[in-house]
Amino acid sequence: MARDRNRLREFQQALALRLRQAAELPQRQSRLAVQVAGRGYLFNLDDISEVAPIADITAVPLAREWFLGVTNVRGGLYAVSDMAAWLGLHAPSDIGARRLILLGQRLGKQRAGLIVSRVVGLRLLDEMSTHDAPLLRGWECASWVDRDGVAWVEVDLAQLASDPEFLQVVH
Repeated sequence: MARDRNRLREFQQALALRLRQAAELPQRQSRLAVQVAGRGYLFNLDDISEVAPIADITAVPLAREWFLGVTNVRGGLYAVSDMAAWLGLHAPSDIGARRLILLGQRLGKQRAGLIVSRVVGLRLLDEMSTHDAPLLRGWECASWVDRDGVAWVEVDLAQLASDPEFLQVVH
């Protein structure tokens, strides 16, 4: 019994030490890297509530072609937009790789989701360099290049979700 208490105490001390060490490290900013019709985009993880497979989407009459309709995710209805179509890009044919990015509560009460062509994974900004590519839209906040030379555009999802063009889902 005393041996188990000693092991538990050692574990707790080691855990406390690791937490203190982690708190002293500089914060590394990570972003969710996605592809939209072959182009790389970075989303702030704080602005995302979930990455989900695409479920059934109910179409909305008279909507623009990029606004696909609404879907039910665990009892909540989300407005779903195809980001590639909204950007006027041709989406790849690999439908199985497409994912639904649900915007987080931090962005307000909007329940919206973006369909992306593919989720690549996490990227650390401190492992990338800034790129002088022109930012074409108001919701594009930075341009980056990773170690492999791949260009990424960082998206301000709050600005995207409040963009008047994006909000205009009917003809």
